[in-house]
Amino acid sequence: MSNVKTFKKGEYLFKEGDKIQSLQLVQQGGISACVIRPKKSIDLFLIGASQVLGEAALIGAATHPYSAMATVETKVLEVPLDIFKTQADAAPQMVKVIMKSLGDRLKLITSDVRSFRMEKDGAPCPEDQVAKIFGSLFHSANHKGIHDPKDKNKVSIDWTMMKQYAQRVFTESPKRLEQAISVLVKLKLAAFEMGKAPDDPEGPDQLQKVHFHDISAVEAFFEFYQYYYFKGTGKSEILKADETSINLLNEFIVIGEGLQLDRFGVAAIEFSKVIERFKADIGINLNSDHFARLEQKGIFAKRATKGDGTVMLQYELKEFQTTQKIWRILREIEKWNEKGFVDVNEDENKAKKKSDGPCCPACSAPIPAQAKFCSDCGAKVVAAAA
Repeated sequence: MSNVKTFKKGEYLFKEGDKIQSLQLVQQGGISACVIRPKKSIDLFLIGASQVLGEAALIGAATHPYSAMATVETKVLEVPLDIFKTQADAAPQMVKVIMKSLGDRLKLITSDVRSFRMEKDGAPCPEDQVAKIFGSLFHSANHKGIHDPKDKNKVSIDWTMMKQYAQRVFTESPKRLEQAISVLVKLKLAAFEMGKAPDDPEGPDQLQKVHFHDISAVEAFFEFYQYYYFKGTGKSEILKADETSINLLNEFIVIGEGLQLDRFGVAAIEFSKVIERFKADIGINLNSDHFARLEQKGIFAKRATKGDGTVMLQYELKEFQTTQKIWRILREIEKWNEKGFVDVNEDENKAKKKSDGPCCPACSAPIPAQAKFCSDCGAKVVAAAA
């Protein structure tokens, strides 16, 4: 049945990627259709009284293509989607044709508005451009570069050739392309080769070539990003770097690299030893909350009990290593957008062993004695701090 809901100023009716469950008729107030970015949001258009939300369902979309935030106290009438579809199916054929035509046109207009607003965003690496930037980088290097005959994962390419190809085929800016490569250089996934320009042998050193040490990592990253960003999975949190998850993953990899893997590449170790290693190496008391945190990011480790009662932890090491590279790139892109440039000389943040003082029960980060919530993960920590 239909019902009226009231949303306070700043409250979200839904977020991009959420499943469309109803049509919402705005009875009073105002709503901003927007795209949520780290530390800010980009307004697309405003929705007022007598206008409808959830219209993407009219053209078969399963999820919302944008977020909706109340700009003032707002009342909306919600009509369950199945009720509306029943009424729409009973409409005359001409009405159905008109609805489809209007829906298709609305989709194009919304896409154009989104593209225009995002292009005006001053971030050096906007979210909607990340897959394009790294995709053009990969395809340019993979297609025009020279692969090492001993290791096809290593590719070298002339910089002039690369930037011209990326600009001509993908309309990618050479400046932004160079900064994206700088992210990989910082992470030791690529290297710049400097030298004198042929037409100016006495001039300053200039970028001559780019050497990719792991081109598959670049491919894995842009495939991962485009899947979660454009497929409307409703898992935008996966595309955000999380320091605690990175530290957890790093330690699992360190442990796994010291083990004998089975023929499927799976690492197996006694769970009790894993707990000891985490405590000794980075001061984290590993618990189920940490595994849940990783699972929300798409990383899974299996616990199995042997016949003698020993609990074993099993995980695919190569998958963890690939994800580690992806998360490190995500973190550097966030820094790039914050600073406006890629600081190649900055040291990566390393996992630090936690102090012996009060710690968050969820992520083990140090907390002040009177803290009620963890500043790292937001978990309630009153009991831990007491």
